[in-house]
Amino acid sequence: MIIYSYFVIGMKAKILYSIPLFILLLGLILPSVTIITNSQTSNVLTIGWVTSSPYTSLSSYNPNIFSGGLGGAFYGLVYAYSAILNVSNNQMLPGIVENWTFSPSNWVQEFNSLSSVNVTLYLNPNAHWANGQPVTAYDILATCLILDMYSAPPFPNYTVINNYTITISYPKDYVSPYLMPFTLLDTVGLGEVAVITNYQVWKPIITQIEGNWTLLQEGKVKTTVFRSMIRSFNPALVASISADYNGPFYVSQITPSEIVLSKNPGFYAANMVPWNKVIIYQYTSSQDLLAGVKTGEIDLLYTGATSLPSLALSSLPSYYKVISIPQPGGYGLYFNLQNPWLKYVQVRQAIAYIINRTAVALVGGAKYSPVHVPNGIPNFSYFNEFRTPAVSNLNPYNVNLTKAAELLESVGFTEKNGQWYTPAGTPFTLNITDTISSSPGVTSMLTLIADELTSFGIPTTYSVSTIASINHQLYKSGDYGLVFQAWGGYYPGTVDWYLQLQYLSGIPYNVTHWDLLVPLPNGSVYNMSKLYIESTAPNSTSQLIAANDEIAYALNYYLPVLPLVYTDYVIVYNSNVISAPPSSSWFWEEALYGIGGTALLQAGFQYGYLVPTTVTTTTTSIPTVTSTTTVPVTSTVTSTTTSVIPPSTVTVSTTNVGLIVGVAVVVIIVVIIVAVLLLRRRR
Repeated sequence: MIIYSYFVIGMKAKILYSIPLFILLLGLILPSVTIITNSQTSNVLTIGWVTSSPYTSLSSYNPNIFSGGLGGAFYGLVYAYSAILNVSNNQMLPGIVENWTFSPSNWVQEFNSLSSVNVTLYLNPNAHWANGQPVTAYDILATCLILDMYSAPPFPNYTVINNYTITISYPKDYVSPYLMPFTLLDTVGLGEVAVITNYQVWKPIITQIEGNWTLLQEGKVKTTVFRSMIRSFNPALVASISADYNGPFYVSQITPSEIVLSKNPGFYAANMVPWNKVIIYQYTSSQDLLAGVKTGEIDLLYTGATSLPSLALSSLPSYYKVISIPQPGGYGLYFNLQNPWLKYVQVRQAIAYIINRTAVALVGGAKYSPVHVPNGIPNFSYFNEFRTPAVSNLNPYNVNLTKAAELLESVGFTEKNGQWYTPAGTPFTLNITDTISSSPGVTSMLTLIADELTSFGIPTTYSVSTIASINHQLYKSGDYGLVFQAWGGYYPGTVDWYLQLQYLSGIPYNVTHWDLLVPLPNGSVYNMSKLYIESTAPNSTSQLIAANDEIAYALNYYLPVLPLVYTDYVIVYNSNVISAPPSSSWFWEEALYGIGGTALLQAGFQYGYLVPTTVTTTTTSIPTVTSTTTVPVTSTVTSTTTSVIPPSTVTVSTTNVGLIVGVAVVVIIVVIIVAVLLLRRRR
């Protein structure tokens, strides 16, 4: 028994293909039978990637992701997630971890009196590294210990029970029954990071971390001591590169122009993966990438790996499909409440009525979608519990120039000859400081915003300032009007109000110069700091929902920040090569989970959502697992809620159907004969 600790970095049901009945029956009788087709493709998937430092050769490649090895945007390709959060219903889909339990069994009811909560993970024995070595609980341990070195104490305690069972005891502060998506992600999901460390390969470093574990917990040894050791380690000097990858594919070849990923026969769902090989084309510029896309060389692009300009997305050949997945955050305008005129809530509301958010998103390009209700609960499936009657009637601030004029006049503004004047009699003008970038999409959005305000009679300009030190001085001085910045947060779980209520209101300087107190029309005052704490560390589910309700209402009325657009996660795929669900499918929301959104790739391959447009021969062998450890019964598995994904369809090339049916009929006849003979033997 080995006991350790772990602090997960918080960021972020099995499926059957819907296939003809004869294939399903065939699979049930002889799971290893291969259906042979007449396809001209070899099921090779190509992905485009823009990088300033392309890999050059396999011999010089260091697979250590902390030293530049392939990871990040390619986690879901080469690393297997312990489990994947289904963002459509906030439940976990099993991966390397196929089952889990929480204890004590009444931890939800007794949560406030507990000091720790135990989570026991049961691993899938079919999971293997690409060199054939089983993935074990020790690999979970090694991954956690490595991640701990980029974290801070205190850390939870681990108990490795056997090769396929591990229990993690988390301090109460790191789990919550009222924020279960976060809890599931950080425990069962290992904080979205995937299982990235082979214990046997990294054992020299893991052993040193283990030997200093108590001192690390107590803060007497700095984690930075081990970070340098981690960064300088080259796993390729210890074992073959295939020993570093346990995902659907592994790195098998590298040239200055491409990275070849071969299928991992030891992936726990290898028989479900329809692609035999993945080629990542390495480009050094977006122009070269775009040229490759326009010639049909690239099958798949996704934001985590690379991103084309919005204008380029609209000029792609028609067989490319562009999927935009709204994220729960984007760009908005932050008002300086120290400004003598913007401090009026009526003025901020008037500006909200002037700006056409739909038009702003359109000029920004395919990467942006409009915010329908400023500061409301995003209309995403995983926020269903927070869209209560209390927030269903928030003000959408649809364009209404008459209402905008009435609001300005209500606080003493006047309009003469198309120009609005302040109560002091001076022309009312505005300047927007863009602290994001001068990219074409952002520039187009700012130009339209300025034009709309100017046309209404409020002459508006904008300037770009991306140097942090200069912006900090600007915020400190208060000599500005509006700031164009990021708003919102990330998924999963509760609504993330961090940027509006914490980051840009006080770190490093208070951009809005707002005290986080909202005086409401009825005379009451909302303390947003208090509500924010309740939304991140609630004492009950009802308190969590109520806090989000009140925050949404207060921000929608008071408008210290005016959200304009969601920044979408964009995926482009070649429909001549890939068969994928329609844009309305829940599946695309999986881009909001995992490092670089790559949970979408793993789910797409494993559950049949990203398949070749033709079915081809695929031969897969999964190594037999020989366990030398007897699995002791340490607890009773009561229940685990997992999610069943709606079945997808595999598109079969019509040119191959006749051959498939012919082969299938022959095989089925053979199977029936064998089955009859076996039954006769039993008699």
